[in-house]
Amino acid sequence: MKKRWLVLAFMLIFLLAACGNTDEENLPHASETVAVYESDETFTHNMEGVTLMFDYSIEKVSGKVMESKSTNLQPGDFILEISGTIQNDFDQMIYYTPNFNIVTLQNVKVEQLSSSFENEQILVNPQMETNFSVAYLLPGQLYSENASLNVHVPAAFKEPNSESSGDALGDSANWQIPIK
Repeated sequence: MKKRWLVLAFMLIFLLAACGNTDEENLPHASETVAVYESDETFTHNMEGVTLMFDYSIEKVSGKVMESKSTNLQPGDFILEISGTIQNDFDQMIYYTPNFNIVTLQNVKVEQLSSSFENEQILVNPQMETNFSVAYLLPGQLYSENASLNVHVPAAFKEPNSESSGDALGDSANWQIPIK
């Protein structure tokens, strides 16, 4: 129960951060959510001395509606929240962007709501780890039509802002995750 309250608190913080504007009228008002699914196991992806681990949960928006100019969150929608850790056992600093491409089995893209790093690269020193969180919007109909989602997990890199396979530490991965 305590973990759920922490997740909800972090989710609200990240949703507030996603607004990108501090004007009072642009800040979202609190929404009520109910946990409907939590991953049974931690997903792990090993990349040549770098390990990505993540858990996720699905929350249903109920009660109050999230009111903000930056999101279309409605009652009956769902929020997929990924809580991850990138661990660097490599011998140099690595760069990781937790920008997961998530699509349904019918190839419909799931919209990102917020990220603790807002699509910026995470710099992880050798023998250190960094935590991150990313939230995605699942409209009610999209959730009801799908029992799982496809997640493209990017690789870590040795150089900043690189997309070169020569700088990549291992390969990207594609996972199918259950949401019900």
